[in-house]
Amino acid sequence: MVRLSFASLPLLGFLLLPLQTAQAADQWWRDPERGCGKVEDFKRTFRIADLPGCDGELLRAAPEGEVAMHDAKKLLREAEKILDGGQSDGVEAKLNQAIELMNKAPRDARVDWARQYFKNAVEVLQARMAMLAKLPKLRQTYKALTDLNAQAKPDAKAVQAAGEACVVAFKEAETGGGNLQLQYELVPGSKMRPLREYLTECDQAKGSPAAAATAATPDPAAKPATPETKDAGKTDKPAAAAAAAAAGNDGGVPRAKWEKKLKGDRKKVFEAHADAFPVFEGEPGPKGAAKATEWKYGSEVIKFKGNKQVKE
Repeated sequence: MVRLSFASLPLLGFLLLPLQTAQAADQWWRDPERGCGKVEDFKRTFRIADLPGCDGELLRAAPEGEVAMHDAKKLLREAEKILDGGQSDGVEAKLNQAIELMNKAPRDARVDWARQYFKNAVEVLQARMAMLAKLPKLRQTYKALTDLNAQAKPDAKAVQAAGEACVVAFKEAETGGGNLQLQYELVPGSKMRPLREYLTECDQAKGSPAAAATAATPDPAAKPATPETKDAGKTDKPAAAAAAAAAGNDGGVPRAKWEKKLKGDRKKVFEAHADAFPVFEGEPGPKGAAKATEWKYGSEVIKFKGNKQVKE
């Protein structure tokens, strides 16, 4: 995989470029009829159509940088379309070509401003490619739950069991490196939603009032709980909390709230990894991330002292 090169472009420099300076005044660069995207929409959807740049017809006098962004965005959109169809053939080649185009793009204010968002787009598509093998099971378990809930009188125990199976499938996907912030349409005809929202729905079904009422009904064949069983339940809670703390992850908190909580270099590093949340020791979510001395993104290890990144 070819990597985006930022050796000649200091990270701090282009992150601090004002939006007004980075974007040219020509309004055609934001014309949706030309396939032009808006960064505010891209930050919300992470869809290539919303990526800065235009993949439609350009003006004949378009600057070289705008042409490079056009060609790179067109390739990324083609890669996204392949992934939307549940396939991956040719995706990596298109990502590599897009990266090469942006690496060779001329230095100007708008292109330099857009480079980070193109890097984010590539990372999102790479994450989606890694998620492909996990999606069938997520769709299957989520559909089983929705089919039960669609019944006139769904069986409470069956709904609870389907909810548990659904939660397990999503947790396995996340443990296996899947990013639950990615948006998908798990049910045909529904809207795109982050996988995290589907997980929340499954979790609610697992503990739904109807299921809880069924679970509370005494089973004549069941043995009464012993003191040892109760104690064992208590000792499991700290262990579960410790395991969750060690995992780091997003803590169920949206990226927007992370960005508000994090400061300094921590915020810059977080924004540079738009498709993932850091793994760290401590309380899951932005509060724990703001205190952790070390973050991990896969094999990448980033150390902090306060809000400043420690360079090794």
